[in-house]
Amino acid sequence: MEEKFADLEHKLVFLHQQVAAGELYYDLGPRLLKLAEKTRGQKKAPFTEPPVSALFMVEVHLRLTGPKNGPQPPFDDEFLTSLLEASQSADPPIRNQVLNLVNWANDQQILTKEQLQWLVIHLSQPKYLYYHLGERRSAGLFARTNALTILRYALYASRRQAALVPTTTLQRLIPRLATILLAERDFRGFVEGNGWGQTMAILPGVINELCADERLTRGDKLFLMGCLLVAYRRVGAPLTMGEPDECAILLCQLVKRHPLYARYFIRELTNWRKELDQLNTSKTATWHRVFNYRHLMQAMLLDAGLPNTVASAIMDQDNYG
Repeated sequence: MEEKFADLEHKLVFLHQQVAAGELYYDLGPRLLKLAEKTRGQKKAPFTEPPVSALFMVEVHLRLTGPKNGPQPPFDDEFLTSLLEASQSADPPIRNQVLNLVNWANDQQILTKEQLQWLVIHLSQPKYLYYHLGERRSAGLFARTNALTILRYALYASRRQAALVPTTTLQRLIPRLATILLAERDFRGFVEGNGWGQTMAILPGVINELCADERLTRGDKLFLMGCLLVAYRRVGAPLTMGEPDECAILLCQLVKRHPLYARYFIRELTNWRKELDQLNTSKTATWHRVFNYRHLMQAMLLDAGLPNTVASAIMDQDNYG
């Protein structure tokens, strides 16, 4: 699966390097859009259920329901590996228990600095990030988004506990997140019987954690912002389960941080509105894209600290305001 996206990732690495070097700014959006348009969906492949032992799930249950006072037993490396394997399960209760345990372990600071670094490095690998990527309505969606959720938890905890993840890992992660954004084809939110997908809500959360790392440059953050905007504007499915809100949080934080991001956002907003004007209004996907746009803009306008230039650009919406 990983090799299918090697060429796209390579091209995104090059664009990222150009942005980081200050060689690319306003042209980033159009270049990303061309790449996204050339990226084809993938044929649905069989989903392989990972082995999850009953003994392991008993231990997970005992940790979640056991006494919360006093020192907690540490996670050994074998248990942590089993935890990642179980997170890829198609069974919603198993996935939910894994996420709850990882979240609880972060709150209790049970994971060591080395384990947090291992989690980030491990989950940054294509075998997790690109698992069944590009397929429509695949069980792989839930494994992929679970990995991204745990990655977000680990990034947050590693920063809080001063367990600095190597910058080489972060620099590898940036174009891989960009690859997911451009290649994703499954935008389901909650799926009855399967649980939560929510790719376009989870990805901005991961990016937000990355952008909180002061070792990232403005070029790194601008590149991720550009990828998110291109990915969001191309979604022809309804984003109604928190996705506009999560994207708005990230975008608002960036445009408030420096005029560099605000100017780029305004330029992309102009191009986006022009594109909406040219879409075929007899297509259902067109109206999903229009309302996805409106919901994102409305969510951004709720931020009282939004720069006046950005707020004015959003308010000037013509047909789609």
